Amino acid sequence: MFVILWYGFGIVAAGWVLYDSLVVNRYVMPALKVGWPIVVIFFSVIGLLLYLWTCRPRGIGSKQGRAAKQMHSLFVSDEWKKIIGSVIHCVSGDGLGIMSAMVITRWLRMPFWSEFWIEYVVGFAFGWFLFQYGAMRQMGNPPLLALWKGGRAEFFSMITVMLGMGLVMRFVTPNVVGAPPPPNSAAFWGFGALGLMVGAVLTYPMNWWMVRIGWKHGMA
Repeated sequence: MFVILWYGFGIVAAGWVLYDSLVVNRYVMPALKVGWPIVVIFFSVIGLLLYLWTCRPRGIGSKQGRAAKQMHSLFVSDEWKKIIGSVIHCVSGDGLGIMSAMVITRWLRMPFWSEFWIEYVVGFAFGWFLFQYGAMRQMGNPPLLALWKGGRAEFFSMITVMLGMGLVMRFVTPNVVGAPPPPNSAAFWGFGALGLMVGAVLTYPMNWWMVRIGWKHGMA
């Protein structure tokens, strides 16, 4: 019941976040207009609170045009908020790939390390080609340079996200439910969300470092 309520709230909240970023809080970066709803589905109330705390200025709906743009830019200009944006961008792509691969590998009953590395490769590919590359292109980089910069950022981000997921898969899940739960169980989706949240915490220092040296630009 907890998992159903968690994801039920997350899906509704993700729909609102998508609407808000398209209609009201319109100056959210294009990549994060996609990334925030994905993360909110998995992080539920925590994801929604993060969006309101770090990405949505209070009263943004009363502003228009340049005033709204300046208000949003000022609100997200703090370094820690930029890094949260970088983490959301990272976890949305990686998490979508990891969870997609996990569904397949669990149905096939693969052993732990086979499942782990397949999820790593698929998560890396999702993050690199669907999220990092597009973000680098939007910043004006030519295709090959965007591919290189996106892959470089994704390499370091994915290490820490998958570390969090792997720790939950290897040590937490077996001690709570025994065998790896199948995709048609609440435990599968519950521990999947937990793994992504642990990965988000672990990848924050890595994204802080990449924002500081200019490899990623964060939310601003």
